[in-house]
Amino acid sequence: MEIFQENSKLGEQLSLSFTGIGSLPFKNEAAPNEAMDYVFECCPDFPYWAQLPHFKKEEDMALQFSENLLGLKFDEKECRYFLDDTDEDFFLGLENLFIDYEAVTNSASLSDCADILEKYKISKPYSNTINIFLEKLREITKKAPNNVPNFTKGSITGPFTFSTSFSDIEGKSAYYNETLREVIVKTLSLKALWQVKEFKKASPESTPVIFMDEPSISQVGSCAFVTVKKDDVVQMLKTISDDIKKFGALSGIHCCGKTDWDIAIESGVNIINFDAYFYAQSVGTYAKRLEEFIKKGGFLSFGIVPTLDKEALSSLTAEKLKEKFKEAMNCLTGKGVNKELILKHCFITPSCGCGSLDINSAKRALSLCSELSCALKKEKEEMPS
Repeated sequence: MEIFQENSKLGEQLSLSFTGIGSLPFKNEAAPNEAMDYVFECCPDFPYWAQLPHFKKEEDMALQFSENLLGLKFDEKECRYFLDDTDEDFFLGLENLFIDYEAVTNSASLSDCADILEKYKISKPYSNTINIFLEKLREITKKAPNNVPNFTKGSITGPFTFSTSFSDIEGKSAYYNETLREVIVKTLSLKALWQVKEFKKASPESTPVIFMDEPSISQVGSCAFVTVKKDDVVQMLKTISDDIKKFGALSGIHCCGKTDWDIAIESGVNIINFDAYFYAQSVGTYAKRLEEFIKKGGFLSFGIVPTLDKEALSSLTAEKLKEKFKEAMNCLTGKGVNKELILKHCFITPSCGCGSLDINSAKRALSLCSELSCALKKEKEEMPS
């Protein structure tokens, strides 16, 4: 969060901006190019590389960041992936992973350890858009160096969601295996830092933003994860967030459900992204903690356009969306949080990815984000100083 205190211009650029979350529904042969053309057209100041789960199965949320994951195997009989930490290859790989992680996180800059980070890249078929994304950034930087995006957004699956998506050789969640948990945290961190390196290389003047997509933290404390310790989850997130921030990027957490938002606050991320359409009231119960968070420079990302409820999205107009945003704001201002403070420290996204929508609805969701962002910026300009 301290990065905003050091660079007020960065905070001004982020305030009331907008971007997308994760997935898009494009799935034909030209899907990667079509998806990225649309992203850069719709989100020129804050583009992101999109996940295309309908285009390749490897772009599924869990699988997408499993490329070269230590111990990953596939059980054809049970048709499932699992992590095997019992053979000699695993222990040899474990030593190399720890050496790589220490070398990268102790480097003065990511360019100094570029060769190491290449081991943790995200490539086809795990992402079919990221290379297109980087090429478009390079083209803009070359042709219009004074008009590059303010921010470039990447993502990883959050470590808790990722570790509970895979089991060990005995069928137990990988989260409960301390060695596998360490492997997952370090691998995801290195994949996040590979993105930061590539983003900075392609567009040096743009600030990288890496979101950890963490839908499963909404289940922490439930009967499904009754033995999960909150402090352990916080530490997993904090490790990755600290690594991201160390190299001049911003870290964020996205969760589209009702959750214990203290987990996100205590992890030290710069950005907390929540479903402001359906869960603003639950976020409002953390108003005082969130006020402290934004006073220290943190940002709230209002996921105000509903993408998981097609009926709600289809009936939404720009005017209704603006009213819904004000309702979500009231859940915080009603608890005493200053309205101007929130407006200076928030931006707009859909509530979640658009992968479950049809293409026209997905485009409409991002267009509504754009319209709301423009309307809020105009209102802010017209406010008496």
